[in-house]
Amino acid sequence: MSDKFQLNVKADLENLSSIADFISLNAQKLGLGDKGIFQLQLAADEVASNIILHGYTHTTGPIHLTIWEENDKIILMIEDCGEPFNPLNVAKPDLNAPLEDRSPGGLGIHFLKTLADNVYYEYKDGKNRLTVYKNIA
Repeated sequence: MSDKFQLNVKADLENLSSIADFISLNAQKLGLGDKGIFQLQLAADEVASNIILHGYTHTTGPIHLTIWEENDKIILMIEDCGEPFNPLNVAKPDLNAPLEDRSPGGLGIHFLKTLADNVYYEYKDGKNRLTVYKNIA
């Protein structure tokens, strides 16, 4: 198993660029190519944005990221102490429906599932923990 790299930031939209930079630097060190890095950045941006805008409803708090390589996969774990919420339970949006007929929400989670090779969620020890897997090859 490789080194684990960690980042703690306040749940604030201003920190999205720090999250993207953290992923770019460390995913590259761990062997992920440019396309995979971009996809992982998009996925993390979506998750972090949802945490910032919806997870901490009446307060703010931390977002903790850990990234490492294991079995030819880059693993990105994103944790927060916001309201318990499993984004994987969000219904897939009807992408064929006209925009005016679509319900808001769900598109970002759909992109997350599309960009990642696997996604796992758990709520443990008072924390939302979303783990995103991206194959190196």
